Amino acid sequence: MLQNLARLLSYAWPVRVWNGPGAHGDLELTWEYGRLVVNTANANQSFGSTHRVWRAAMRDAGIQRRKPGTALVLGYGVGSVGHILREELGLATAITGVDDDEAMLHMARTHFPLKPGKAIELIRSDAFAFVANHRGTFDLVVVDLFHDLDFAPGVEEPRFVAGIRHLVSPGGTVMINTVAHDEKSAARSARLGDELRLVFQEVLEQRYEGINRVYIAL
Repeated sequence: MLQNLARLLSYAWPVRVWNGPGAHGDLELTWEYGRLVVNTANANQSFGSTHRVWRAAMRDAGIQRRKPGTALVLGYGVGSVGHILREELGLATAITGVDDDEAMLHMARTHFPLKPGKAIELIRSDAFAFVANHRGTFDLVVVDLFHDLDFAPGVEEPRFVAGIRHLVSPGGTVMINTVAHDEKSAARSARLGDELRLVFQEVLEQRYEGINRVYIAL
């Protein structure tokens, strides 16, 4: 009953459910406009604007048509990408979600569980270490690594891009979310695009929500 009341009240103003420390700063679980979202101090992490970005990007990348059998999500958060794949696009994709933040993974399991379907494995790990050490491949690789408002340092580096290239199956898709909210972040995003074009045949840059730039590499 309290949850239903909080959901209704959230159409008038945000209703905080929980706030506390995460691996990269404080986190807040909040009802907003009838939906639970997770935010940091300056940015949405899951199920708000980030969810809209990934929904639009997956539409533009033709993910529903491509029907990936396996997906790796680096920076799983509480599961926006998983929900889009399984519950909005109706795909039977087996998902491996990697996040270094135990608070995020706890909220994913507790507040945002996926409906039963193919396997979902949530792994607490540094994404860069996972990329360096994992030997399997995935039909879809999604990178959503952020520290508050900025994408994580190192995402644009050649070593990480090369590692991602080795993780994607032949004919698969890589999608990387970045932001360009100032000169520095715009330069880093552009550098990532340049690095991707060195190792992928086709790279598309899509812009969403004003500052988000998602690279789709094929």
